[in-house]
Amino acid sequence: GVARHLACSGVIQRVTSRPGGRIVAIGTEERVFNRHQRRAIALRDGRCIIPGCGVPAGWCEIHHVTEHARGGPTHTDNGVLLCWYHHRFLDRIGWQLRMNAGVPEVQAPPWHGTDRRWRAVTTSPVRLKKRLLRT
Repeated sequence: GVARHLACSGVIQRVTSRPGGRIVAIGTEERVFNRHQRRAIALRDGRCIIPGCGVPAGWCEIHHVTEHARGGPTHTDNGVLLCWYHHRFLDRIGWQLRMNAGVPEVQAPPWHGTDRRWRAVTTSPVRLKKRLLRT
C-alpha cells in the first residue's frame, strides 16, 4: 500500500543504455499534476471532495481517479482534491470515486448509510450557480 501511494505522486523516468553503460535515451512520463492543472482542479473542487471534510484546496493533494499505473492520465479530468487523510486511506475506508464528464462523483461506503447513489461533488462557483438556477 505504501509503495502504491508513493507511486501516486512520483515520476517515472525511463533510462535506456547500451551494454557498455552509455545512456542512449532518457524519457519521462509525468505523474505529477503541474501548477496549472492544480489551479484548475482546485477551482473545480474547492476542497477535499469527500462529503463532510472541510480541508481547503491549498492543503489538499491531487489524486488520480484512475491510477496512473493502470493507464490513468495526468489530466484535470482524472484528478481530484483529497486531504492527506482521505488520500492515504481511501481504499481502506470505502469511499468510491469516479469522473463523469469531468465532474467528480463519490459513492459513500456501506457504513455511511444505506444510500449508495453516486453524487456529484464540487464547490465550483460556476456549477453551484447552475444548480441554484435549476431550482
